[in-house]
This record gives sequence, C-alpha cells and structure tokens, in this order.
Amino acid sequence: MLSPAIHDWNDPDWSVLDDRRGDLPDFPTDVLTPPWQNWLCRASRGAGVRPEHVAVPLIGVASSLIGTARRVRASRSWLEPMTLWTCVVAASGDRKTPGLNVTLRALDHIERYTSDAINMARLAHETRRQKAKEATREWKVRLKAALDAEPLLEPPAMPIEAIDPGNFIYPRLYATDPTIERLALLLQARPRGMTLIRDELSGLFSNMGRYSGGSDRPFWLEAWNGGRHVVERVSGTVTVDHLLNGVIGGFQPDKIARAFAGDEDGMYARFLYAWPLPPDYHPLTNDVSEVEPEFQSALIALVRLPAEDAEGQFVPQDIWLSEGAIERFEAFRRFTDETKRELDGRERQWFVKGETQVLRLAGTLAYMGWAFSLGGTSTEGVGGITAALEPTRVAEEFMVSAIRLWREYFWPHARAALRQIGLAERHADARRALLWIKARGKDEVSREEIRRDALGQSLDADQTQHLLDGLVKAGWLRPTSIDTSGRRKYRWQVNPRIHSPAESAESAERV
Repeated sequence: MLSPAIHDWNDPDWSVLDDRRGDLPDFPTDVLTPPWQNWLCRASRGAGVRPEHVAVPLIGVASSLIGTARRVRASRSWLEPMTLWTCVVAASGDRKTPGLNVTLRALDHIERYTSDAINMARLAHETRRQKAKEATREWKVRLKAALDAEPLLEPPAMPIEAIDPGNFIYPRLYATDPTIERLALLLQARPRGMTLIRDELSGLFSNMGRYSGGSDRPFWLEAWNGGRHVVERVSGTVTVDHLLNGVIGGFQPDKIARAFAGDEDGMYARFLYAWPLPPDYHPLTNDVSEVEPEFQSALIALVRLPAEDAEGQFVPQDIWLSEGAIERFEAFRRFTDETKRELDGRERQWFVKGETQVLRLAGTLAYMGWAFSLGGTSTEGVGGITAALEPTRVAEEFMVSAIRLWREYFWPHARAALRQIGLAERHADARRALLWIKARGKDEVSREEIRRDALGQSLDADQTQHLLDGLVKAGWLRPTSIDTSGRRKYRWQVNPRIHSPAESAESAERV
C-alpha cells in the first residue's frame, strides 16, 4: 500500500517508486569452470545481456537434462536428483528473454540433430504395434477354438507380445505449455525428467486450474521431488515412476505477487531467483555464433548420460560426495540450522530448502564441468575430472562453489524477490503509473490517460480515481482543471521532482 506517512509537493513519497530490489550482488562467474566462464562471457556479450541472464537459466536447464539419471547422495538415506527450478526476475524489456534464448536455441538445435534417430525409433515402435496386432489376432483365434472345443479346453493366456505398446510418444527435451496428462506421457518417454521453459512463468501459476477443474498445484509441488506419481484423469490413468520436472523462465516483479497468491504451500520456495540489473548498453560482438559447437556438445553430453540397464530399463545412478565435499556440506548445514532460527514466513520457507538446493547445485556444477571438458580441446583434468571419465564423486570444489553461489547470490536475490509477494496491487499500480509518467516526460496527466495508457485499462474509472487520490496524498500529483468550451476538465499536475535523476538518487538513499 502507499505509505500512510504525510507527504507534500516538496517532499513526495519516494518509496512508491521503490522496486524493492535494493543493492544486490552480481553473479559470481568463477563458480563455473574456466571453459564455462570463457563461453559465458562471450555469449552474454553477443546477446547484449549480463552473464546472469544466461547463466541462471542455463544452470536450470543443465540440471534438468541430467534429472534423475544421476542423483547426488549425501548419505545412505539422503539422495537428491539434480533438477533445479530457476527464474530471472526482470521488468518487461529488461532483456531476460535474450538470455534465456541462448540456451533455448541450443536445445532446438539438439532436437533437430536427433530427429533422424527419433524417426527410426518411431518406425521401430510402429513395427512393434503391428506385431502386437498380429499376435492379438492369432491369440483370439486360439481362444475361440478353445472355447468352441468339446470338451472345453483351457483358454490360452494372452501373450506378452500381444500387448499394444500404445501410441508413439515423441521424446522432447523441454515443453512450454503442456497439460498435466501430456506431461505425464512425456515423462514416460523421458523418465529421467522433463524441463518446462516459459519466458513468463506467472501464466503457469495463474492458470493451475484451467484444464483439470481443480488445481494442478499438487502435481507441480510433487514434480520437484522425483518420486512415483499417478496422474488420474477422466481420459485414463498414467503412472509416472519419477515425477521430476525442471521449471525455468522469468517473472516480472509486479507479477510475482499474483503468481504465488493464496496459501503458503511452498511453491515459491522451490525457485532459485536472480534479479539482475538491466544490462548497460554495449555494442554487440560477433565473438560467438548462434550456437557454439562446444556449448552444444556439452549439452548433448548431459542429454546422453547413460541410465539404462541391459534390458533397456531406466535405472538412476547415484553419485556420492567426496570426503572434502561432505565436510563442507556439514559446515553449511550447521550454518543453515543456526540461521533459520532468526527467520520466519516466506524467507524461512525458502531458506530451509538450502541444503537440498546446494546438493543439487553441487552435482549440476560437477557435471557441467565434465560435459564441457568433453567438447574442449584440452584433455587435462577439470576439477578432478578427466575429459574421458564421468565423475565418480562430487568434488569438494564443486560443493564450495555451490555453497558460495547459494549464500552470496541466490539468497540475497531470493529475499528481494520474495518481498514482492507481499506487495499490494495498489502499490504496484501506483509505481507503474509513475514510471509511465516519468518515461514519457509528462508534466500533466488526465484520469483517462492513466487508466488507458499507463495501466492498460486494468482498473475502472473509480479505481483509477482512488489511485490518483493516493498519488496526490503521496505528493506526486496535484489536481488542477481547465476550461474548454464551457466544460471543466480535470487534470493532475505532475511533481517535477520525478524527472530529476540526481534528486531521485539522493532521495532514494533517504528512504
């Protein structure tokens, strides 16, 4: 809500313009191995974004490509899949989409690259279906003969070869807007886990009941864990052995509150948040191609991690922490146990998932380092990994990097993002109106301009009037009127302080 304090024309309420982001740290690129750092620097310059615009969705995608094919084991009774949920918080036009597209384009290239193999798999599947139909016809003939015989013969059991394998499920690396039923089928085709990628994630959470008639929130809450799940729908029952789905995308700051409105079910606590500043202008470079070969090769290595037994059945493999990694992890657990006592509400709910997030981060960083070493020219070890061998342990340095990334970057960014959940719509609309006024250099506005142009007709006339009254009390607007052809038209004069960058910065420090 707008501040209840008294403000006037000479001392307007600067907190209305505060986006609650505050001063947040930049992404520590050195948590990645040197080859990744080099690529990230070139890729972010080529896309005209900051490194975190590329790195944060990339970490989410990389973790989801591994999924439950590899699980990090902290002890005999504690193991975690790799999958992480990551999001970039940014206003519309602040370049979150170009950063996401760097990885999205690579996934599209990989899917096109594997299309021939998938078509071969489709042909093999159709052959199995045809054989099943033939086996079914032969079985029905034998069954009828047994039932017609005198005396009756023992009817033959339906052979396994006669079971219809069903429709071919085209395996996908990611989806953008699937129904729950469709996602369950995709998880059968890719049992290690799926990836949901959406430029704007608020639509996913605001439409949780669009198809099911109830709510899809329980499904998505379970999709974080990777356990067995049965999807019950009118169309039938689908059993998913490993319900694991990464979620990667972005939020506009003002939409976070709507996305996570309602009871605190912990949905928001599953995300790793990044709220980067808008990138400064820099001339674009041609130091990186649309999809760098070594980048694509690294992602392919993660996609192709073997996780099937001799019969072709999916079998997750567990990767233990090294002794040094365990010591670092236990120290982190002591830190979280002590610190969580000082927190409550949303911050505490997010914080207590830190142990799980760090385990998954450490495993993801280890496998990212290994995957890039396969596509590079050097065969020297990277973080205890040789280019020829998959990790057998999560090395200490990756646990150190994961803990640092979580504590020094994701934790402060999460606190800033979670503050948005408590932000009232009235405050968001007031800020939106003032930013529109400032961007267009307005010194006077009408109610209809604010309602139609600044707020996109999201409020009616009475609600807009109420908003303007609040901005008058906050010292940003002053009512006035003009006479035109005998009719009085009401206008609001804009406080010129909003157009003074120097004063804005000085006032922001006082707030």
